[in-house]
Amino acid sequence: MVEGDAQGSSRASSVGGKARHRWSREIENVAFRVDDFGARATVIWRKRNEMVIRRGATLRSDIPLNKDGTIGFDVRCGTQIRAEHRNAVKDFTTTDDIVLRSVNEVGLFQYFGRTNGWLVLRDDDGRTIHDWTVVPEC
Repeated sequence: MVEGDAQGSSRASSVGGKARHRWSREIENVAFRVDDFGARATVIWRKRNEMVIRRGATLRSDIPLNKDGTIGFDVRCGTQIRAEHRNAVKDFTTTDDIVLRSVNEVGLFQYFGRTNGWLVLRDDDGRTIHDWTVVPEC
């Protein structure tokens, strides 16, 4: 019997694997919205590694803490990204367009992460950025 599961299959299970996403020209002009956790924004994924948060976006103002009351890694990362763009933010509102490299950076900047940004960013029809860009498994 070949090494594998109880039925003798040698194929690895693809259940629970991490989804892969790919930018395409089809989405370069789609406006995705963030409207969660006290954050609101319009985001455009205009190049493979270039996401633009449009001016006027509202950032989450409260800092979420871990269950034990400590500041988590996601808050430290989000705070660092905000510090890098502090000249474009006033009173938790962006005064200029902000360019970031990924969906995850957008989530950390906007609302300190804590949830999957691929499911938070939605177009006007409610379709997530994940739905637009996920690469089908073979």
